[in-house]
Amino acid sequence: MFNFLFDNVKLYIALALMAILSSYLYLRLDSAKSRLEKSQNDLALALEINKNNQAKIKELTQRHELELKALNESNNQKNEVKERVEYVKKYIYKSNENNLTKLFNNVVDGLWDDNATSGKQNTNSKSENSKRAINPESS
Repeated sequence: MFNFLFDNVKLYIALALMAILSSYLYLRLDSAKSRLEKSQNDLALALEINKNNQAKIKELTQRHELELKALNESNNQKNEVKERVEYVKKYIYKSNENNLTKLFNNVVDGLWDDNATSGKQNTNSKSENSKRAINPESS
């Protein structure tokens, strides 16, 4: 019987090598499986972060568009004021009025008329404002 065990030594060595090889491959497979799970978790986390970033980008884009609209509106208003200032400067330059109070009243009445027609405001209040500071010496 003892002789029977030694006759198949090559078979036992082959079986032992196959057992070692299968153990090694099993450990490699387990390692690859754990790396795959880690990669899948990392991918899921990256996708979630990407989704959050897309939502933030969309929110920031909307905010940026609103800020641009507000900036455009303020620039339009600034340009309107600038045009009115230029109009007043031209009016003062072209006017031959020596009395500054009359000149001031004429400019304010002109601006009031522009504002009343553009805003469709009550024109009855204009007459009260046109009675303002008239120099008593020039009356």
